[in-house]
Amino acid sequence: MTSSQDDRFDYDQIIIGTGFGGSVSALRLSEKGHRVLMLEKGRRWKDEEFSDNSWNLKKFLWAPRLGLTGNLQISLTRKITALHGVGVGGGSLVYANVHLIPKDEVFAAESWTRVHGDWKQRLAPFYGLAQRMLGVTKSHYENAADEALQETARRMGREHTYQTVNTGVLFPEDPDDASGAKRGDPYFDGDGPERNSCQYCGGCTMGCRHNAKNTLVKNYLWFAERNGVEIRAESEVTRIEALPDAKGQRDGSAGYEITVQSSTAWFAKKPYRLRCRGLVLSAGVFGTIPLLLKARDQDQTLPRLSSRLGREVRTNSETLIVNTARFADASGQPQEICHGPTITSMFDPDDETRIEINRFPRYGDATFALQSAVPLTDTHGQVPRSVSMLINILRQPLTTLRMLNPVGKSKHSIIFLVMQTRDTYVHLKSQRPWYTMFKPGWSVYQDKDDRALSNYFPIAHEAARHFVEAAGGGEAGNVATEVLSGAPSTAHLMGGVAIGTSAEDGVVDDRGRAFGYHNLRVIDGSLIPGNLGVNPSLTILALAEYAWAEEPVFDEGRAAEVSRVHFSKPLPGSCSALDGHGDLHGLIASDAATTTTATSGVDA
Repeated sequence: MTSSQDDRFDYDQIIIGTGFGGSVSALRLSEKGHRVLMLEKGRRWKDEEFSDNSWNLKKFLWAPRLGLTGNLQISLTRKITALHGVGVGGGSLVYANVHLIPKDEVFAAESWTRVHGDWKQRLAPFYGLAQRMLGVTKSHYENAADEALQETARRMGREHTYQTVNTGVLFPEDPDDASGAKRGDPYFDGDGPERNSCQYCGGCTMGCRHNAKNTLVKNYLWFAERNGVEIRAESEVTRIEALPDAKGQRDGSAGYEITVQSSTAWFAKKPYRLRCRGLVLSAGVFGTIPLLLKARDQDQTLPRLSSRLGREVRTNSETLIVNTARFADASGQPQEICHGPTITSMFDPDDETRIEINRFPRYGDATFALQSAVPLTDTHGQVPRSVSMLINILRQPLTTLRMLNPVGKSKHSIIFLVMQTRDTYVHLKSQRPWYTMFKPGWSVYQDKDDRALSNYFPIAHEAARHFVEAAGGGEAGNVATEVLSGAPSTAHLMGGVAIGTSAEDGVVDDRGRAFGYHNLRVIDGSLIPGNLGVNPSLTILALAEYAWAEEPVFDEGRAAEVSRVHFSKPLPGSCSALDGHGDLHGLIASDAATTTTATSGVDA
């Protein structure tokens, strides 16, 4: 299709959010000849600007009303506490680089098979493509913490499930070299950004300062901007409206108008409006869904959105356990375990649970202040767990004080990230909460028949106790706020924009297109229809690639001017079954390659 510029629109496509779904969307739309704008409420970061001290909250946390403009946002609700990345690159700025394909039984769940019974086969080539775009390789780094985790698995009779993770980190060519050597562009045949090897600082989740972490800025967004995509940081969308066509119909066929304002200014927000032919929401669960709820229920500018919007938001059934251990070297001296990529190994203590170790840099003590731990608290009959916690504290006052002290803690502590495939969920709805003086907003709730959320996993407590014993002693503890509130913490919100066959059973179709509207898509973790039991980043990328795979060319002239992404030969340890080089996206887009599978690196 050949298309000339339409002066009615400022852009052909506007994408809200620059995370995993938005970055894929930007690159693929630019390759089809669209004029694309991305809007991001967070900052644009240079590598050297990331915080080297977690106590510098201004550069660590996102709370602009308090003057904090860091890259980590913590959202507190009555039911869950969510941690999510903010900034150009979205969650990739603060994620731990882990890219895993869920087990087969995840895709067999009813929530997935409602539309297609062969999701794993459909997504397989796109998993492989995403693995190559993110440079996913098998981690070859292990230290004493990983060895203790392996011993934990052995003690629980699950050593066969222990493995190092698949990760998006550029490891040194010599495993013993942590000098941050210059590597040129090792992924994209010299067309991508120059990179450096990992220095094993442990700072992945605070923002990589050493150009070794494969964030979206180093791949999808790099090529999207090369293709002419514009990114506006510190820009927050507050309103979405479908424009009327010649007959006065507002079904999206005539495009959309959005209202944008500064996300960091205290007073002069300077709102302005933009018009676009198509709109893509990629702002994450707590960004995308509230925007659409507001448009449907409060502004009534998108009234035909499905009543399923906001239903079944999942937390990946997660909880956190803090382990401080007394590791020692051969001479008996205390041994630091903060070195290496954040997550390097994992095991399954049972068939529905996954445990990964998370380490933090020497300068990451504030993480343990935010996740203050108290002695492991089990349930005892009808006694509330919060009461059991207080009893534990009274019985172990010195241990508790030691656990609550964050100073120097990151050198000798790891956090268990515990994930389950067990299906539990919450819902989001429009509301005027009393604590906002009844201003229009949204809230999180559960129906009375929903399975209650839990942050108490006895199998994880058993693993934590084995871990500190294997490490030579120490303390294992729950995050105090989880025990007191009963609300689990998660860095992996997903769902709430169900994929369905119509507005009766879903909000969007399998390509993210909203029922009831033209040219409106949701492409982010909100699409994922069930708990994965693994880190979701790779699945979001695969769903996004799948969503745009059949998109036709929009402007032949502009599309012809775009250079395709060409891959180098894969690095040693690559997890992708797409082991060639050149234009791999073009390869899997062809009918001859649709049966390609990404079995390498599959978490079987």
